[in-house]
Amino acid sequence: MPVPLLTVDDLAVDYDGAVQALRGVSVRVDAGSVVAVLGSNGAGKTTLLRAISRSLGGVGGAVTAGRIHFDGHDLARRDAAGAVRAGLVQVPEGRRIFRDLTVAENLRAGASTVRDKRAREEAAERVFELFPILAERRHQRGGLLSGGQQQMLAMGRALMTSPTLLLLDEPSLGLAPQLVEQIGDIIGQIHAQGTSVLLIEQNAAMGLRVADRAYVLEVGTITAEGSSAELAATDEIRDRYLGVGTSSTAAATTDDAPDDTTVHLRRSTTARARQLRVEDLTVRFGGITALSTVSFTVEAGTIHALIGPNGAGKSTCINVLGGAYRATSGTVHYGDAEVTAMPSHRIADLGVARTFQNISLSLEATVRDNLLVGRHRVMRTGTAAHALRLPRARREERAEREAVRRIAALLRIEHVLDRAVHTLSYGDRKRVEMGRALAAEPTLLLLDEPVAGMTHGESAVMAEAIRAVQRELGLSVLLVEHDMPFVMGLAERITVLDFGKRIAEGSPRDVQRDPEVLRAYLGTAAA
Repeated sequence: MPVPLLTVDDLAVDYDGAVQALRGVSVRVDAGSVVAVLGSNGAGKTTLLRAISRSLGGVGGAVTAGRIHFDGHDLARRDAAGAVRAGLVQVPEGRRIFRDLTVAENLRAGASTVRDKRAREEAAERVFELFPILAERRHQRGGLLSGGQQQMLAMGRALMTSPTLLLLDEPSLGLAPQLVEQIGDIIGQIHAQGTSVLLIEQNAAMGLRVADRAYVLEVGTITAEGSSAELAATDEIRDRYLGVGTSSTAAATTDDAPDDTTVHLRRSTTARARQLRVEDLTVRFGGITALSTVSFTVEAGTIHALIGPNGAGKSTCINVLGGAYRATSGTVHYGDAEVTAMPSHRIADLGVARTFQNISLSLEATVRDNLLVGRHRVMRTGTAAHALRLPRARREERAEREAVRRIAALLRIEHVLDRAVHTLSYGDRKRVEMGRALAAEPTLLLLDEPVAGMTHGESAVMAEAIRAVQRELGLSVLLVEHDMPFVMGLAERITVLDFGKRIAEGSPRDVQRDPEVLRAYLGTAAA
């Protein structure tokens, strides 16, 4: 029988002494294997990795029962640094790199526990062999890399310690199909070089392709386990995670399916959406051209998608529109106002709100408080009136709390309003960020990967929420997303970027059939 490298026995985990995230979870990773853990948002997948890597304490979590053994040793006796020294390294979800450090500096930071200079050099060579693009950009700041390149850097940084077991949390998160395939192949190469892998994946197709064995985690408990081939053949996995099942009742029975409950949002002003015009937009970072003379128009009150492979310049464009980046040349107009050189707070005052590729929330605050922050733009009562608890201030506070409740109900997060954000799953945090943007009552909503890390059913819920918001508030939406069924079912018009240039534009039907779009997303042979 294979030797177990990692065993998790009857694990239970609580957050803040109140929220139970895991109960009775048992997982085994044999030496020289790849094991995948699948599950929807809130299932406890990330919590499982945090427990194994000994990083629960930093987010208010604690193991309340069960044992974790790694390489024959009880991990209860080690802290996070000790686990790394023992050969167990985690790559967190969400591309957490040092954005102000260069690629080379990020890698050196990953090797800070490795004292042998030759070992560090060999590890760096291995990383650059696995990720040639990192070698090309070793002197570029991490924050200027594309989402896919940041994911590669996060994985490369973890490999600098030459781990025995690599814990990967959603490595395909927010990546285009072509790059997801590449990441899957790289995981196979890492495994072939002697590193065992425990993989958390929302993309079940990729997870089951690269793993020897898999577990399904739902609502904190293991509901299925077996070889990847066995699980891939079951109706439950095919219906819920692969989106190719044959069960006619799957959509009706899944907890993620949209329901008929109608939640109405109300504007507190008479603001209306305006046309967004992007003309000949060019953005350069040093010697790198991220956008080159890109032009498109988002008509008032429509849903427009901006798509393309990783590194195409989509997030750079969103960052210019929101005021985070400055354009090298070209112009952006929202209605009659030119916003090209405006600071972000002035653009927000025009009615523009956004979400971020890498989630930006107050993690220690509750969901309710995060949403109330978004209401500040539309509040009329001053700080002094609120401090003195004047009647008009109390009336406004009740109205704002009701507005927040309605937004939370629309996004299916009403039940977590009083929970700290750090206790939520990645997908639920994406909903909170969307809610905070909606709380500002925008007329133009910029969404950067709103369904990254969500299952097919959860994406359907988000799509319906966006439709409802756009319909009721009459706002415009500019959407950046890699989930093509989500985009094609939601957008009225699509602009496609590749290598910083516009390569196609049209209706979803036209774009789906464009050979240049297929090449960019799937590769020449597949196209």
